Amino acid sequence: MKNLGKKFPSFLQKNENKKEEKEKYQNYLTNGSSLLEEQLSFCKNGHHKVPLRSFTAEEIINSTNGFQENVGPYLYKGNFNEKKVLVKKYDGKKNMKRQHDHVIRDIVISSEMSYHKNVLKIIGYCLEFERVALIYEYSQFDYLFNCIQFLTWEKRMNIAIDIASVILYLHIEFPRPIIHRNLTSHNVILDQNGVVKLYNFECCIPLPIGKVQVQDDLIGTIGYLDPEYVWSSKVTLKSDVFSFGLFLLVLLSGREIRVNHEGKYYSEDYGLISLENYAKICVKNNKLEDNIIDSKILQEEQKKLQGLLNLALRCAQKIGENRPNMIDVAKELQRIKKGEMQELLPTMECLIDWN
Repeated sequence: MKNLGKKFPSFLQKNENKKEEKEKYQNYLTNGSSLLEEQLSFCKNGHHKVPLRSFTAEEIINSTNGFQENVGPYLYKGNFNEKKVLVKKYDGKKNMKRQHDHVIRDIVISSEMSYHKNVLKIIGYCLEFERVALIYEYSQFDYLFNCIQFLTWEKRMNIAIDIASVILYLHIEFPRPIIHRNLTSHNVILDQNGVVKLYNFECCIPLPIGKVQVQDDLIGTIGYLDPEYVWSSKVTLKSDVFSFGLFLLVLLSGREIRVNHEGKYYSEDYGLISLENYAKICVKNNKLEDNIIDSKILQEEQKKLQGLLNLALRCAQKIGENRPNMIDVAKELQRIKKGEMQELLPTMECLIDWN
């Protein structure tokens, strides 16, 4: 009996370890089943284009030193086999079922896009946590919204072209067009070599076969949401075009420009106003500088600035039918970069002119 007190803690520890291993196994089965189902839905033969490794919970905990070094929202720096990795793992505060589905989709879409030079490359996942963790290649990086004020006009144009290519790929290269739904400057990073990369595909949703819209719960970032999506809960490819228009305005202005559920911008001088009217007033009152266009790029060729502003405003039209398709947006960006804007596409009529 005198040794019972010594053995009891050990017994409890063994039971605790068994319980933990059982939970890991159950998580692995549940999450693995969801991942396979999603793979079969999106990928040919259920296989990823980029092979992914399945990490154990122990490997992830050890590589991140218990998730010690946080480098962004739900992002942790790690070191696995002397190779730096980036781990994305959510906490338990959000709706479990919805978050679970989004993370699974993020894995599948990220794996299909990882070969793209402007997408953060995913290398694996861990199914043993209740909330699946994603593992990416690590490179020193900064968020676009943190460094945009230091970027040249040329760099901003290249970022616009590169991110447009990612969104366009989602729209045209999958068996069913995919809508990103959450394009913001907060999901865009610049790596140590200055290469722009989009990550976070958890809000993506495919269009049903033969359909141009899909009804779903409202999701995305307030300020970037398509007004038509907000009103109707129906999302289209043009919803991404709207968000991209606001993204272009961020590149032009060097700061966040967000709109309300009606697609209107709040100005201290003019209250709630459409972006188009706000831009026209800024031009009329000679107040483009630091309102619509960053003073650091204001000396760029005026036709190019005007071209990009017009494109941004055309994309951010309140009515989806009045916005261009993403493929036309990508073409127009190339023309603006080259200064070839003598003959605008029909969907690119001039909204703002300050010559």
